[in-house]
Amino acid sequence: MRRKRITLQLIFWFFIILLSTLGMVTIPFFYGWNILVPSICVWLLVLLFCCYKIHSLLRSRTAYHRGDWSLRELDDLPGTDFETLTCDILASNGFDIAESTQASVDFGVDVLARKDGVSYAIQCKRYTSPVGIDAVQQIYAGRAYYECHVAVVLTNQYFTSNARKLADKLGVVLWDRDRLEEML
Repeated sequence: MRRKRITLQLIFWFFIILLSTLGMVTIPFFYGWNILVPSICVWLLVLLFCCYKIHSLLRSRTAYHRGDWSLRELDDLPGTDFETLTCDILASNGFDIAESTQASVDFGVDVLARKDGVSYAIQCKRYTSPVGIDAVQQIYAGRAYYECHVAVVLTNQYFTSNARKLADKLGVVLWDRDRLEEML
């Protein structure tokens, strides 16, 4: 719902730019050429303001506000945006710290978080099918590398039965689609 509202606002500001440009072109024909310089100045100010509004809307497009995102919208996000949004979701759920790791050398950990003195190594999986045992193995190793207390795999889907069995054996916490919906 929020993304649709932002898209409509973007269309509005582009429409304002179009109207102001059309007005700029037609002013000399109706009011004479001596008003051209002041109208250019006003047009530039309108253009700058519209560009500022468009820029801020594009930046807020992936910002998290509790209750504004649905699971369906999360399903459409690219993986890196899903990781960034996960940090915001964790922060809104009482985590003191939630930050993304370096993408190229993350050792299977996408987000490092802390809550009540407990450190979490979290792997984010935005999939279209159930998550398998590879994710559990990766986060188990990543938790040890980052020396965290808890290893978590967070996904917008569900886990295979083998992934659940391995997670139980290794002590890895699995946050599936239902848990993610609770956090939203």
